[in-house]
Amino acid sequence: MAFKRVLCAVDFSPGSQEAFAIAVETARIHAGSLHLIHIIEARPAISQFPPIDSMGNMAVEIEEKAAAAMEALVVSASPSLDGLSVTSEVTSGTAFVEIVTRAREWNADLVVLGAVGAARPLREVLLGGTAERVMKESACSVLIARNPRPQPG
Repeated sequence: MAFKRVLCAVDFSPGSQEAFAIAVETARIHAGSLHLIHIIEARPAISQFPPIDSMGNMAVEIEEKAAAAMEALVVSASPSLDGLSVTSEVTSGTAFVEIVTRAREWNADLVVLGAVGAARPLREVLLGGTAERVMKESACSVLIARNPRPQPG
């Protein structure tokens, strides 16, 4: 099977960086295209209610930082991205829902994501992690990348 349309979910954890490397290589091997997505799941918990303007500013700041991290990730891999069609987006919502929805909308052949993300809230421990839920709900193939193992030496 040729994986021409590869969707890669990143949260900038070691596992998602490994997923990104695998997604790039897979898209390259199959002369395909790559779509990167980062989902902002939760707004920060705030002990006191700040003014509405302040909350809006924090949300914008979080999105700007995520977009900058996405740009840095793409730039860091730029030599291996030559010739590939690469798009990226930062969105908000529930990670597994957004990944599965985007894969369907984009008609992805493969979704690549890390086995363990940056944060594991209690909700994930009880209901299953993002990777597990994407595997169950996705209409296309899913590749789960493990965290890179330390090299002996």
